[in-house]
Amino acid sequence: MVRLGWQDKPMRSVLPVGSRAPSPTLLDSEGRTIALGERLASGRTLLYFYPRAHTPYCTRQACNLRDHAKDLETWGVRVVGVSRDSPERLSSFLRRHSLPFLLLSDRGGEAARAFGLPVFLGLVKRASFLIEEGVIVWRDLHPRVGAHAQDLLRMLEAQRRFPPPPAEDSRREGETESPDPFAGQWPSAG
Repeated sequence: MVRLGWQDKPMRSVLPVGSRAPSPTLLDSEGRTIALGERLASGRTLLYFYPRAHTPYCTRQACNLRDHAKDLETWGVRVVGVSRDSPERLSSFLRRHSLPFLLLSDRGGEAARAFGLPVFLGLVKRASFLIEEGVIVWRDLHPRVGAHAQDLLRMLEAQRRFPPPPAEDSRREGETESPDPFAGQWPSAG
């Protein structure tokens, strides 16, 4: 039997895949108000939460995403980072590391709470969500800071190579369900 530590219990409330992304209002690095839901409503966005700008692991994660920005763009992925840092700190972080993506300030923790992420000592738990057309399609609750982009790219490649089966309601009118759900999916040896 696996026992959860105290730090693992809050992760049960994180929004699951298939949920509609919430729409809190945040500030960008210039102090402008941004409605997150509008940014996530169309296209494909990697929304990642990180504890604090200018710290070693958060810098490593941001630079990993920066270094793979062209690969992510090839897959149509926009990157948006969220932390509880002030807009001024975010602006400094963007300039210092030449980050080509949007960073948002969640000073009050509204976005973290909306996504169900725990906040401990004022720092949000590191996590990421891939959102397509406003719906969470993938999440990583323990992203590797030095390989965040590569893990996402591997998932996208696997999704392309092995697409999910069509939903039941996508059957054409008059079609009936096959009694063998695996019939015709794999070549037989025979």
